[in-house]
Amino acid sequence: MIEPVEVCAAVIMHGGRLLLATRPKGKHLEGHWEFPGGKVKANETLAACIIRELQEELGLHVRQASLLFEVLHHYPEKTIRLHFLLCDIDPEQMIAHHDGQRSAWFQADQLPLEMMAPADRETVEKIRQGKWMMPEEDYSDKLVADLPIVRDLELTALLQDFLNMNATSEGGKESPSRLQHPEWYKVPFGGGRERIAMRNLLRGSNLHTVCESARCPNLCDCWKRQTATFMILGDTCTRNCRFCAVKHGIPQPVDAGEPERIAEGVAKLNLRFAVITCVTRDDLPDGGAGLMAETIRAIHQRCPDTGVEVLCSDYAGNEAALQSVLEAAPEVFGHNLETVERLTPVIRNKANYRRSLDVLSRASTWASRHGGHLRIKSGLMLGLGETEPEIRQALADLRQVGVDIVTIGQYLQPGKEQCPVVRHVSPEEFKRWEQIAEQEFAFSKAVCGPLIRSSYLAEEAYRA
Repeated sequence: MIEPVEVCAAVIMHGGRLLLATRPKGKHLEGHWEFPGGKVKANETLAACIIRELQEELGLHVRQASLLFEVLHHYPEKTIRLHFLLCDIDPEQMIAHHDGQRSAWFQADQLPLEMMAPADRETVEKIRQGKWMMPEEDYSDKLVADLPIVRDLELTALLQDFLNMNATSEGGKESPSRLQHPEWYKVPFGGGRERIAMRNLLRGSNLHTVCESARCPNLCDCWKRQTATFMILGDTCTRNCRFCAVKHGIPQPVDAGEPERIAEGVAKLNLRFAVITCVTRDDLPDGGAGLMAETIRAIHQRCPDTGVEVLCSDYAGNEAALQSVLEAAPEVFGHNLETVERLTPVIRNKANYRRSLDVLSRASTWASRHGGHLRIKSGLMLGLGETEPEIRQALADLRQVGVDIVTIGQYLQPGKEQCPVVRHVSPEEFKRWEQIAEQEFAFSKAVCGPLIRSSYLAEEAYRA
């Protein structure tokens, strides 16, 4: 297989406009508009490449860059992989055209799509549709001192909003803009050799983690801790919750070989802790509980020293389905309450606050009857309009039914079809909720923060 040509591309925005440049004379696709940038030279970092290209082509000095995403594009004669970086420049700089090309600032509704290079045109369409990819490669060793690269969780979403600025929703009304995100959503993009090794093993095993598909901000940290989260039962959910971007519709048939493949992957990755989650499968008589139970047993048989946490649906209240999962003996049983009681009918499709509490209560009761070694876990999102008394009541309800591990994180709107963010909760407030959960409500472990997701610090919470 021919390796793709690595290319850096700069996303430069100022005053609601995007900077594009034409391809230089004598080059492939001469005169077509593109995101400024160029080919990465041998042994050159992405940072060094974007600095060099913008200086050589346009005479621009880059102050900072944020790594966004990558796009693979296939030409008949080659494949290119474009690494897109949002670049901060001094807007007062004069643009020079050292290679004889043109440049111009475009508003979202003025992009010259028909005259753009195919790879760049494809990129614009993918961003508009929310179909970008997070980078396949680890960039922690590709930084240079004079160009700090950070991974900003919301920059790509904001770019998507810009490119869709003049698109209208049904009814002719403009789509609402996103709530501006605060600085604490910027996190260092790293991970080191552990991430590279785990990614390569995943590709070799034809396995995909939720960590990657959900673009989780904690991916690097979890992989360094030898923890990963796998989704089973396909990628299509039978429900359509208003906080979730997972595809919904009619799912594919169950893959009976999935449990053994997951177990093999866990063994190859040498995981100390594996988290198994799933889409909701209301189309199956047992809601997919049987396959979940088989996956737990397969991992324990293949990797007896690996802990297993499951994050399950409510199985539509099917007690026998729930019991089959519990009898497979995971170390942690998780089911997320997601939000406060008042908001449950608004954001959770076909779900019920009291039914979720009943699922957790039955799991806790089962654990008590079988030695009490099973830990019970649930999670909440903040930022959907809940009040402090409602959060306290949700914590009290969870504790009353026997939940002893709770995660509390910030809701982030994954797409325009999902509920908007009502407010951003500060790291200080999350810290306060962590103290309240552990000290006032006596949870054995509360993991709280803006970037916290259900499976973050899974092993540490289990052993607390």
